[in-house]
Amino acid sequence: MLPAALRLAAVAALAPALLAAAESAPRVAPSRPGTVAASPSPAPSGRRAQLPATRIAGVDYVALRDVAGLLGMKATWVESTRRLTLADQTGKIELTAGSREVALNGLRLFLGSPTVQRNSALYVSQTDFERSLLPRLHPALLGTPPARPRVIVLDPGHGGIDHGMENRQLGLQEKILTLDVAQRLKKLLAARGYTVVLTREDDRQLGPDKQTDFLKPADITNRAKADLFVSIHFNSLYPDTKTSGTETYLFTPQFQRSTRAWSPGETDDVERELAPVNRFDPWSALLAQSMHGEVIATLKTFDRGQKTMHSAVLRGLNCPAVLVESVFLSNDTEAKRAATPAYRQQMAEALADGIRVYAETLEKLQPKAALPPAAPAPSSPP
Repeated sequence: MLPAALRLAAVAALAPALLAAAESAPRVAPSRPGTVAASPSPAPSGRRAQLPATRIAGVDYVALRDVAGLLGMKATWVESTRRLTLADQTGKIELTAGSREVALNGLRLFLGSPTVQRNSALYVSQTDFERSLLPRLHPALLGTPPARPRVIVLDPGHGGIDHGMENRQLGLQEKILTLDVAQRLKKLLAARGYTVVLTREDDRQLGPDKQTDFLKPADITNRAKADLFVSIHFNSLYPDTKTSGTETYLFTPQFQRSTRAWSPGETDDVERELAPVNRFDPWSALLAQSMHGEVIATLKTFDRGQKTMHSAVLRGLNCPAVLVESVFLSNDTEAKRAATPAYRQQMAEALADGIRVYAETLEKLQPKAALPPAAPAPSSPP
């Protein structure tokens, strides 16, 4: 096995090339719902020499034993549960054969494709490794990071005639609650020196129709040249009133199904077109991990996982972005908490802390400035 320093250097050189290859894939029309899109063509073989890919059911997979070797992580396989654990001093991930759900540093995460077991080896899709696992485990290996965020756009979900989710028994409307949390969060972030833009400052719809309303947040964000986008929402599963917890969403990576599309009865929603926000997939994943962890730790909510969706709100963004569903309004216990100003302040503080963790991570990843050459020693007089 190579020394740890050489292994990390190999991944550091490999990961940016793989990500660049995925982003430069040919752009074609999106697939229709219900059809299965082809996986992207392999990158030139030289770029994958360090991490060979295996084609399984039309998707490129990488062996987790290779991942463990490159990242210097210890692999532990339990045959009775078909569960593999990779761990080092900085992180731990647990994966089960045939499942999309993993536990990464104690948080639930849903992959875009299920893991696959072949003989004695477990495989994960190459896209999941590059755009989901690597950013959360070893962001230092992603190449040059974005600058620490300065301009942040907050998107209070819904507004105007679009009430969003409701708990009519308690008289709660999502559009009112999201705006309140966003305004609280804006104050916290502004006090920390950020420039903060809200997509709406009052109870209004952003466009004359639903489509325009969905597209306007990206327009506002891109015009502001934002470094970060957070869409604030509350969840609901009426008539189910028992489900509770926190979900954090990213835009679905190219050539993958959204989380919902894997549910029984749902159609395949794979998209071949690279959305603008997909260019920031790894950094959105890092942001999601930071936000999700802080919200759950602060609110003590059930972890319903980090997931993906083909959200029209996120699609056109030119920066890392997440959509956070902190609690369920369809659950009376959570809804009653959300109805109180004190709890909404806690939500805002949790979101602010998530942004802080993300920003601090980026700060640590910034290239160190080279020290100026030492001045020559003065020559002695003859």
